[in-house]
Amino acid sequence: MKKIITPVSPASLRLATLALVGLGLLTGCDDDDNNTTSQPATTYGAAVTVGGGSARAYVTTDASGQAAEVGIRLTEAGLTGLPATPVTGTMYDLPLPAAATQTPFDHVSFDWNPQGHEPAGVYTTPHFDAHFYMQSMSAQHSITLDDPRGDIFPATTMLPAGYITPPNNAPGRTVPMMGRHWVDPTSPEYQPGGSFSSTFIYGTYDGHVTFLEPMFTKALLTTSVNFAAPVKQPQTYEAAGKYYPTQYRIRYDAATREYVIALTDLVKR
Repeated sequence: MKKIITPVSPASLRLATLALVGLGLLTGCDDDDNNTTSQPATTYGAAVTVGGGSARAYVTTDASGQAAEVGIRLTEAGLTGLPATPVTGTMYDLPLPAAATQTPFDHVSFDWNPQGHEPAGVYTTPHFDAHFYMQSMSAQHSITLDDPRGDIFPATTMLPAGYITPPNNAPGRTVPMMGRHWVDPTSPEYQPGGSFSSTFIYGTYDGHVTFLEPMFTKALLTTSVNFAAPVKQPQTYEAAGKYYPTQYRIRYDAATREYVIALTDLVKR
């Protein structure tokens, strides 16, 4: 059988080539769309009324989806209308979002102390405690004053070198719904002529490290605050494979008009 060859014009060849190139470009675009890179993201727990405003806990993850920061955002109005009583303080429980499971933290307690607390002359000034708890809320709330399980300390390697807790009497007692507090005696408030503005505390109960706590004065929270300090590290950690902070930071976010109290530079331990 004789093969019949149909002639093709140069113009037709050019059109066909352009069509194939265009198809390739479209296919390449589809591949890019299907391979999008993750972006840093911040998720929030439910907001809780504080003073005339509110506070909420959050977790920020980086582009790879790993926890990078955990903290509290307090609206500017939250510094107004804070309760003067009880003088022992007011506790605000803040739930954390699901991303917090990458960290050791279960929830946050943001506490307002209108007259501060013991020891006298050190922390007796209006201030906030930000407890990042490594135990359930029900377990935390079950701790009683001078609870004997507060006298069961973890191994010394679980706390930063040099941190101390006073004997079990005021001001060193086990605090209800908190536990035992461990302080850094090299902090400014314990030095001659020094004073308390912010400090970092570890907490324990029943042989475990149960919270990390930035503590800071109300006076520190101004629209110009931008404070950062390292978090002293233990040799071993309460829960392996979790992300722990190596810094804490207190700053003002002018865009949202919020104060940010953050545990930052998280590292997997």
